[in-house]
Amino acid sequence: MSLSLADVLAHPSLAAGLPVVRAGADLLSRPVRWVHSSEVIDIAHLLRGGELLLTGGFALASADPNGLRRYVRELSARRVAGVAIETGPQLPQIPAELIAEASEAGLPVVELRGVVPFVQVAEAINGLLVNESVQRLRRGDAVAHALSEELARGGGPGELLGVLARLSPGDLALVGAAGDVIAAHGNEIAGPDAVTVPVSVQGVSVATLVVSPRNPVDRVTADAIVERAPAALAISLLRSFPPSAAARASQALLRIACQPNPAPERLVAAARAAGLAEVDSYVGVVGRSVDGPGALAAVDAALHRLSVTTVSATVGDELQAIVVLRSGDRAGSRDAVVASLRATPRTEPARVAVGPAVTGVVGLPHTMSEARFALDLAVDLGIADAVVDAAELAIERLGRRIGDPELLSSFVRELLGPLLAAGPERARRSIETLDVYLQCGCNKTEAAGRLHVQRQTLYQRLDQIFALLGEDPTGSPRLAAVHLATRLYLGGVIDTGAL
Repeated sequence: MSLSLADVLAHPSLAAGLPVVRAGADLLSRPVRWVHSSEVIDIAHLLRGGELLLTGGFALASADPNGLRRYVRELSARRVAGVAIETGPQLPQIPAELIAEASEAGLPVVELRGVVPFVQVAEAINGLLVNESVQRLRRGDAVAHALSEELARGGGPGELLGVLARLSPGDLALVGAAGDVIAAHGNEIAGPDAVTVPVSVQGVSVATLVVSPRNPVDRVTADAIVERAPAALAISLLRSFPPSAAARASQALLRIACQPNPAPERLVAAARAAGLAEVDSYVGVVGRSVDGPGALAAVDAALHRLSVTTVSATVGDELQAIVVLRSGDRAGSRDAVVASLRATPRTEPARVAVGPAVTGVVGLPHTMSEARFALDLAVDLGIADAVVDAAELAIERLGRRIGDPELLSSFVRELLGPLLAAGPERARRSIETLDVYLQCGCNKTEAAGRLHVQRQTLYQRLDQIFALLGEDPTGSPRLAAVHLATRLYLGGVIDTGAL
C-alpha cells in the first residue's frame, strides 16, 4: 500500500529524529512518492512532486525572511509532500516566517529534534516505495495480459470489466461522454474511493473508466487497472462504438485552437463541423496531471457537467478543453467554471488553469494559450492553488510580456519607492498588505480576514504604509497606478535581493 506522510514519520528510521509537526498537521495523509535530502535552498525546480524533503537547515539558517518564504512557496507549488528540518546548533529553531508561510501555503513542515542519518532514512523509505513500484509493475503486467487474452477472444467492454473485477473485486463502470453507462460490473457507479481515468479512441475521449475497489487498501491493483486498462478498452470500444464525425471534428478544433496563429477560416470551419456557433462566448481550460490521469478525468467530468457542449481531449498528461459560456452572462458563466473546478473533489494531483473569456471562435487560440501561460506563470510565482484563474493574473501576464523589464522596474520604484527602501522583508509584507487591501475594495474587515491578522493590526500597518507613501491613495487618481505597482512587484519585476 502507499505510504502517507504520517506513515513515513512513524517509520523507525525517521521516528528516531523525534519529529514534531510545526505546520500542516491536517495534511499528513498526503502520499509520499520519494524521500530526498538536500541543503540547497533553490531545490524546487529539481523535484517532481510528492517528495518528503529532508534538510539539515544549513542554507535556511543564513536565508533572509523573504528567501524563506520563497523557499516554501516554490516547494508548495511543486506539490512536495512536506519538508523535515533538523534543528540543532546550526539552526536552533525553525524560523517563524517559514512556519507562517507554510501554514498559509499548505506545506507540511516537520521539525526533527534529534539527529538521524538522512541517507539511511532515504534508503529505508525509498526501499519500501521501490518494492511497491515493483508490485505495481507486476500487477500491471497481470492486468494487461488478462485483458489481451479476453480481447483475443473477441470480448467487448462488459467482458473486459468482468476480467478486471476478478482481478480486483469491486464495482467498475465504463461511462460514455454523454453520461450513459456503456458497461458496468457491480451495483455502484462511483463509490467514495472511486478512481477515474479517460478512455480515448483515435485521440477522441469517448468514455471514462470508474474503478471503485471494495477493499480501499488494495490501491495497487486499482492503480494498475487505471494505468493498463484504457488501452484495451479503447480497442474494444473502437470495435463497438467508433468515434462519431462530430467527436472527430471536436478534436480537430482543439488541435487547431492550440496552434499559434491559425487561419480564422480553419477555426470557423472546424467549429461548424463540431457543432459550435461562430459567435458564442467561450473559455479555454488547460490542466496537467501531477500524479496519474485520474485527477484530469475528474476535471473533465466537472466541465462536461457544467456545459454539455464542452469540447475536451487528454493529450499525454495535459487536458485541453473549450467550454461554451451561457449566452448573455459571459462573466458570470466564466466565474461558474472557476468555482465548479475549485469545488471538484479529487483534483489535488492536477493543476488547472482557466483562460479569459472570448467571443467568437476566432478567439479560441487566445484563451487556450493564456490558460497555458497562466499555468506556467503560477508555478514560476510559487502559487500553490490547484485551480489558477488567468483573470487573477492579468497584470502578471502583461508584465511578463512587456519587452523592457527595466521600464516596469522603474514604474514600481516610482510608485512604491519608500516601501522598497525599508528592506526586502518589510517591503514585501507592506506591499502584500496593501495589495490585499486594494483587492478587497479597501474593505478593512475583509482584508484583515484574508491576511489572518486582527483589524487593529491591519489599521496600524496601513497607517505606516500611507505615511511612507505620503498619502492614502484611496479615492485619488493614483489608486489604479499604486495597485498596478503592487501586482507587478508581487509578479517579480523587482529583484528583491538587490533591495
